[in-house]
Amino acid sequence: MEDAKSTTMKHARNRRESLKVTIKPFSSPHHVGFAWVVYWPSLDAGSSRNSRRFRTKKAAEKFVLDKEVEIANRGREAAALHDSVAKDAAWAVKALKPYGVTLRDVVADYLHRRQAAEKSSRIDEAIDEFIDLKKAAEKSARYIGDLRYKLRKFADDHDGLLLSEITPMTLDQWLEGLGVSPVTRNGYRRVLTVFFEWGGKRGYCDREQNAARATEIATEKAKRVPIFTVAEMRVTLDAAPAELLPVIALGAFAGLRPEEINRLDWKAIDLLRKRIDIDAGVSKTAAHRYVPISETLFQWIQPYAKSAGKVAPLNFYRRLCDFHQILAEKDDKTGRPAVIWKHNVLRHSFASYALAKEEDAARVALWLGHASPSMTFKHYRERVTPEAATEYFDVLPKREKGKGKGIVKMEVAA
Repeated sequence: MEDAKSTTMKHARNRRESLKVTIKPFSSPHHVGFAWVVYWPSLDAGSSRNSRRFRTKKAAEKFVLDKEVEIANRGREAAALHDSVAKDAAWAVKALKPYGVTLRDVVADYLHRRQAAEKSSRIDEAIDEFIDLKKAAEKSARYIGDLRYKLRKFADDHDGLLLSEITPMTLDQWLEGLGVSPVTRNGYRRVLTVFFEWGGKRGYCDREQNAARATEIATEKAKRVPIFTVAEMRVTLDAAPAELLPVIALGAFAGLRPEEINRLDWKAIDLLRKRIDIDAGVSKTAAHRYVPISETLFQWIQPYAKSAGKVAPLNFYRRLCDFHQILAEKDDKTGRPAVIWKHNVLRHSFASYALAKEEDAARVALWLGHASPSMTFKHYRERVTPEAATEYFDVLPKREKGKGKGIVKMEVAA
């Protein structure tokens, strides 16, 4: 019992001693001339104490006094620092002072970035994973193609970098360097924002601060979208070959996108109820919607309607491109192109004339598949007059011999 008590007291005495600065006589054949040694606490608890040898007791006692003062003023950890470490710390503190940053701030920032880098992924590898995820979610081919094109360009310009290494300044400089229009720049920014949002959730970059979202949004100047005049619409429909006439009418009088028309089946066109069922698999936005069939559209497509089958002909885009070139041929009298086809001109025309006719942006937005009426209102407000809209939707098939198989207006119950 006494032995156990004695051992405990000895350990307690040793622990107290390990926290003090002590001086002891020293003798060693390997260190001739040194007669005293000073011990003081180690930086790490449980580790061996630091020591230093002295030739005279006076020098050792002075060191003990200095070290005790240091421990009292700065604490055991600071006193245990090696001289070279203490000097580095002093230099760092001095260098950081003008910036109002502490040494702790710098170390914390370094550790944060180091830990982020260890969890991060290379940009090109992260893009592959991101695209695969979108494919698995059955996003549209056009959407995935847009993501791939923009993100690959970003990856090519930042080869070998980790996602965590990209800062808002890096992205701002890159977006500026693209040399594109504000609209296109904002398109790249939107893709990057979605990508970095996903990367944050994966732990590949800072989730709290999306680097892309922190970039500047380019100011987009208001620009009128191209539309057909009533006369140009009449010329286009009259010149259209039979295999393209239904698809042109669907764009001009229902506002369907070319890619939606290309995926559309006649089964989705209900002439009895006068509506088109745009399924999520057909829609660009993967959202289901119904589009009404106006009397004008009904008369253009009714003679060509089928119970089932693709609405668009084979090689739809090539055939449409060939038709664009035919329309653009110079007029013999004026010497100017007859009709110049612009991107999405049929959809833009429908939206502009429909908004003027209906005076209801919310309703037209639903037909177009817009996320909100604000988009419809922004692009198509005050583009045409109500009178022009009435003329536009009065562009009906001509009853010419051999034209449209003798189209006759049909009354169909709603």
